[in-house]
Amino acid sequence: MGIMTVSHLRHLPVVEDGQLLGLLSIGDLVKEAIAEQASLIQQLEQYIRGE
Repeated sequence: MGIMTVSHLRHLPVVEDGQLLGLLSIGDLVKEAIAEQASLIQQLEQYIRGE
């Protein structure tokens, strides 16, 4: 995400063996980061409650 932000890019190609597989958007990365944070928060809440 840092490369995209610094370079002002909103999409990056996903390439394997020289073939375009798709595009990755900054929105995709933000959604994943939010999901990871939500999971961590849930785990910490369970730990605090002793579950």
